Amino acid sequence: MSPSIFVFAALLCEVKPLIQSERLKPLPGKHPFTIYAGDEYRVVVSGMGKVAMAGAVAYTLALYPDASHPLLLNLGIVGSRHESLGMLFLADKILDCETGKKFYPPLAFKIACRTAAVMTVTAPQTGYAEAGLYDMEASAFYEMASRFGSSELIHSLKIVSDNAQSSPENISPQRVEAWVAGNLVPIRTLVADLLNLRLCLPRGDDSLYRELAAQYHFSASNAVRLKGLLQNWQVLNPDCRPNLDGVGIANGKALIAHMEQLLGTAEFYL
Repeated sequence: MSPSIFVFAALLCEVKPLIQSERLKPLPGKHPFTIYAGDEYRVVVSGMGKVAMAGAVAYTLALYPDASHPLLLNLGIVGSRHESLGMLFLADKILDCETGKKFYPPLAFKIACRTAAVMTVTAPQTGYAEAGLYDMEASAFYEMASRFGSSELIHSLKIVSDNAQSSPENISPQRVEAWVAGNLVPIRTLVADLLNLRLCLPRGDDSLYRELAAQYHFSASNAVRLKGLLQNWQVLNPDCRPNLDGVGIANGKALIAHMEQLLGTAEFYL
């Protein structure tokens, strides 16, 4: 049985209270990232920065290509100009300050904490030039996770660790663990709400995926990508299969490119 809840953090202290409360154990085997496992959970420690986070998301989800509508959460600390230390926020906007890309996680559920914009930067900030929260991973997490899951189930939870009155030099693993432990109740509430929302999402028919997986060779990550594309197609076109005949598809990579083209030109109505 595939896990349904995936939590990604840059540092162990950001998820240690969750690991302990859920009694998770290190995943057996050799992996490039530290992964803790339970019946429903996989908690992954990526290391700091966008590259590390994107790699952790891609690697972990490629391990579980059969995970259907997984909950994908990023839990970590952030800096803020004015917000109090230990305050929990849910990202309602994510801005990559390096690339300018913007993401807007859909908040289709009752929110158990405050929301704020998160700005992802390449180095720790001390000036806090703009209002909002500053981190180093959220944009990479969201952009990569969107390739593997439904956007309604992809979110970033952030806890303020430094502000204009308390610099990043004052952060310690013990303080971070205490802040996370103090917010476990709203974190669990969010997970429960997302699990309920997950029940409302269409499961779809996996027969076409199985047929194509048997016909073409896919890497683990491309197999997950194909499943996501087919699920998107089923949501937009529940009564017809994508046209894959007579288009000269030579391999799995070409098939994925063709599906992306079909979805890019598909008409849909709300």
